[in-house]
Amino acid sequence: MIHSLTNNLLAVHELDIGVFRFYPNLVISEIKEGTVVTFEKALPLFSIGMEYYDMDTSLVYISDRKNSYSIDPTLHMEAKEIFSNLIGYGVVAYNEMSRKIAALEQKFVACPMGVFNSLDEAKIWAQDLLK
Repeated sequence: MIHSLTNNLLAVHELDIGVFRFYPNLVISEIKEGTVVTFEKALPLFSIGMEYYDMDTSLVYISDRKNSYSIDPTLHMEAKEIFSNLIGYGVVAYNEMSRKIAALEQKFVACPMGVFNSLDEAKIWAQDLLK
């Protein structure tokens, strides 16, 4: 079933850096316009994530890039150390610049990564990874 991943919303958290939707095996983020995402700014997100997921839970993270923001690419390496159960990182890119930035990020992501034109495409990919 397509998108069965998002049938059971666990929680929505609005943090300083954005809005995060938590599902049993999936996190979907929408970072706020103009935000500079660093490890320190992401710490509250990591803490919340540890409340929902243990290391035995396969996890996919999708960044829904509706807004323009900056991310420290080394954050991906640090996040993978905390969430060794991360099996996929998806980016929904709505313009060419966002796709180019995602291509650069791939060098720092230690799990399968996909770049998509829509959130629906990203969810299908995540569902396939979690099979």
